[in-house]
Amino acid sequence: MTSRINIDALVADLKPVRRVEPRRGLALTLVVAAFCTFAIANSYGLRADVMAGMPHPIVVIRAGLLLLLGLATSLAATASARPSVGRAGNGWFWALASAALLPVSAMIAYLYHRYMSMPFSPEAMDFHYARWCFSMSLGSASVIGAALTLWLRSGAPTALGRAGWLVGIAAGSLGTFSYSLHCPSESIFYIGIFYTLAVAASALLGRLIVPRLIRW
Repeated sequence: MTSRINIDALVADLKPVRRVEPRRGLALTLVVAAFCTFAIANSYGLRADVMAGMPHPIVVIRAGLLLLLGLATSLAATASARPSVGRAGNGWFWALASAALLPVSAMIAYLYHRYMSMPFSPEAMDFHYARWCFSMSLGSASVIGAALTLWLRSGAPTALGRAGWLVGIAAGSLGTFSYSLHCPSESIFYIGIFYTLAVAASALLGRLIVPRLIRW
């Protein structure tokens, strides 16, 4: 009889919960990323070739790969808020492999120059903007990652470590994309090193911080 009363009391306390929609989380992430892009463009301006509508090919490639990786990992991260949906998708892994072409290309170009004893041009090895690039990309990533993490708290992610990596990579990719439209460098060495460092640092921070915040 006592157990029956306890069950009735628990049932009486039940309240309907709104179904978590991953597309809402994805939309929020993209809106915040767009805000970061606008803030950087408004404060520091866009590249002249981007403003003219004729961006340098390397700018298109790096922006496209970062955006692709950011979209794929954001989609996987928001899907993880619903465990039955979030386990399967691995499209983000192939996007990550595609983005890895940037550091791999930088390494191949470096080895080629060294093997052929070819001098590096001053422009290719100009890292004057490196600290600014890293800090601006990581700053934007922290804003995007915070928004995505807050949204994930409304869901029920179970693979917390995986979610942390995904949030970090998504935020780092989109944050670096936001800065890339301003970045004056066109060097594959610069992009391969400092863009990769920004995304990797964001991924590591996501893995260390996010699981603690979305635990339930």
